[in-house]
Amino acid sequence: MSEGAPVVVARFTWRHEAEFAGGYLADAGIPHSVLVDDHGGHVTLANTARVLVAPDDVEQARGVLRDAGLDPL
Repeated sequence: MSEGAPVVVARFTWRHEAEFAGGYLADAGIPHSVLVDDHGGHVTLANTARVLVAPDDVEQARGVLRDAGLDPL
């Protein structure tokens, strides 16, 4: 990722949804991270699965997720 703090571009209730979104970003060549603290199961509304990208990639990442039918922030 480029300089600057990573930016959350999407939140999901389930780990697999965040990983699926990450796959779309990877296919588009956008470096990303999936941050999940769910102990292997369902996350809570207060502790969602998040997809993060570099600040320079935010708009492109959100566009990729929108085009994939996902609902980015």
